Amino acid sequence: MDPQDDIRRFEKIMKDLMEGIFGRGRIEVFTPMMSTGNPFSNPMQGDSREPLTEINETKTEVVVTMELPGANKNQIDINATNMSIEISAKIDRVIESGNSRGRSQTSFRKYLTLPEEVDPKTIKARYKNGILEVTMKKTEKEKGTKIKVE
Repeated sequence: MDPQDDIRRFEKIMKDLMEGIFGRGRIEVFTPMMSTGNPFSNPMQGDSREPLTEINETKTEVVVTMELPGANKNQIDINATNMSIEISAKIDRVIESGNSRGRSQTSFRKYLTLPEEVDPKTIKARYKNGILEVTMKKTEKEKGTKIKVE
């Protein structure tokens, strides 16, 4: 028996357990202090929040929509498997306040378990006006074979 099988089985058990406790999505948000000269100031402190995210389904697709204001499409990374998607971004900003000028970097990573199995090769992502939309085609489920009883 391959030890990797045990590790994968353990990871699945832990993932299912965490989803049961915390829900389907997981997010990590990191907003460091700005370099405005005062190491204790952080004008972005009240601005750190989870990006609004929605998962919708049609008969043939799963669509993830996420609000990412201020991001540039080159700052967004998307990784997907047939049952999950991870979206991360590092958003750099220059903030001017009166005579001072500073930089801010907000980064986050959000992991979502998808409601249906999808084909990662069919993923299309569009980013427009601060909204990211990721569309994935569902994999076709086997319908099975009817067996005649003799």
